[in-house]
Amino acid sequence: MRIATIFMGVLLSISSAWGQVDVFWGEPVELRGNSIYFTSWKYVRQGNFAWRVQEDPNLTEEQKAQKAWLKGDSSLPAAFEVTDMPRGIRLVAQPAEKVPFQPGQIAAQVFDEGKYKTWYTVDPTPDAEPFSGKDKILPGYNAHIGYAESLDAVTWTMPKLGLIEYAGNKDNNIVFRGDLEGSVRGFHGGSVFVDPSSTDERYKMIYLGIITDEEWAAYAAKYPDEVDTMARRQDVGGFRLVCAVFGAVSPDGLHWSSLPEPLMVQHADTLNTCYYDVDLKQCVAYIRAWQANRQAPGYQEQFKDTWISAGRRAIGRSFSKDFRHFSKPEIVVVTRPDMPPSHLFYTNGKTTLPGAPDNHVLFPWIWELERDGGSTWLYSSADGVNWGAVPGGPVLATGGPGASDGGYIVASGNLLEYPGDKWGITFGGNPIPHKYPGRDISQRKGLYPRVPGVSGIATWPKGRLVALQADEEGEFATLAVVPKGERLRLNASIPPTGYIKVAVRPLGSGQDIEGRGFDAADRLLGDGLALPVTWHGEDTLKHGGAPLMLRFQLKQAKLFAVEFY
Repeated sequence: MRIATIFMGVLLSISSAWGQVDVFWGEPVELRGNSIYFTSWKYVRQGNFAWRVQEDPNLTEEQKAQKAWLKGDSSLPAAFEVTDMPRGIRLVAQPAEKVPFQPGQIAAQVFDEGKYKTWYTVDPTPDAEPFSGKDKILPGYNAHIGYAESLDAVTWTMPKLGLIEYAGNKDNNIVFRGDLEGSVRGFHGGSVFVDPSSTDERYKMIYLGIITDEEWAAYAAKYPDEVDTMARRQDVGGFRLVCAVFGAVSPDGLHWSSLPEPLMVQHADTLNTCYYDVDLKQCVAYIRAWQANRQAPGYQEQFKDTWISAGRRAIGRSFSKDFRHFSKPEIVVVTRPDMPPSHLFYTNGKTTLPGAPDNHVLFPWIWELERDGGSTWLYSSADGVNWGAVPGGPVLATGGPGASDGGYIVASGNLLEYPGDKWGITFGGNPIPHKYPGRDISQRKGLYPRVPGVSGIATWPKGRLVALQADEEGEFATLAVVPKGERLRLNASIPPTGYIKVAVRPLGSGQDIEGRGFDAADRLLGDGLALPVTWHGEDTLKHGGAPLMLRFQLKQAKLFAVEFY
């Protein structure tokens, strides 16, 4: 009785403690959308095994009970058994179709409020302006931001907003300038995202700018362990090049307020991205980072900026709860041991899948120094922290010598859904190597003088970014999820010589639902974005609202997604 009382006390204490916890780990998993996509192994069960002791069938029940305490005894024979062990499957990144822009078409950044929206850079005017500090800002760090919107991502409207003076008047679509009131901050390598958790600051912008000595000192005093000394570079052509990451906020994407303090002091010289993480409930930024060694003490004045040639460009991750101060970035993607040592991560291309905000992907441009160019690849992550390259080669490969994208090709912006059951992300390509003199085609007389660059949308059929592929026979099971519908349909491609079969098993039951096992499953064939799953012609799951896992048998098939409806 006393033991029981103590035991109950422990249970009550644990229950009380659990009441203070916000996050528990395990199954079932709540899907953020209606679909399971296979860009990583996030929703694929790892499988399990057991060693089953082989006992003498002639033993009495009492002897068996005594033997049960000795199951670790190596003198007893045991059989190895597996449960839901995946086999015969692999993930394969799918190459994109490059669709060049039509005349007047521009790159979309977000789809919000029923419209495609974009914020794009506008070069400053060459004429002096009394309110501008652009004459003190390094060219390339002094872009202005214009706004445009579209219903179909093809025909764009550039509204006359009358907000900011440009070329002597306000009859324009300019929404942001980093040189106003004589500021030397400027704008470089930024992006806009929608924060669904906010109303007054629904739209947020992250960008790189020039930091003053006073701003540097104030930040260093406030966050002494977070200042990146690589952000203080030598002057370039007489222009100051001391960098920090800044932010701006807006309720509508048009009226912007620049935040007074740097978000972080970091030399993030590239296309930086940021998004609101629905799981972490924080803003998360992916920025240029550097894998560099510490310089030996006493050599700073003699060997300045040597980290540029000795360090490797990489991808860093930082987060913030208030979009006012971001954590010191941690490198999450860097040149792997199986990569050539001359290959670096120039951009990150961080985005999520349309309708699945917890499904993280990167479209990094890997800069191949030995040819001063490179292609765009696909990386995926289950949590946004641990990243891996999806096998299958680049999803956006460079063209041949002399092609408009023969030098290098870069993806940027968000992966969006487009009309015609397409997914897409904008890209830009150049015929010449990255650092080759003469990016201005009007002045280029050396390499490929009459060949322009190209920009457009890299597209995939809806949901077909990565295939879970079985070259011959394979099988796997998903994690248990809370189903968001009574039926299933698959985004899949299955030849006549192959098949996909699906079984349904409630979480914790150990048995498939009656009539929803492999023996009753109809074989799926064909190629479609929404192939209905049936069992003897019936299409309901019969799960009664209970969490469930899906089991698959495949042959010569590509499975891209599972949708509940």
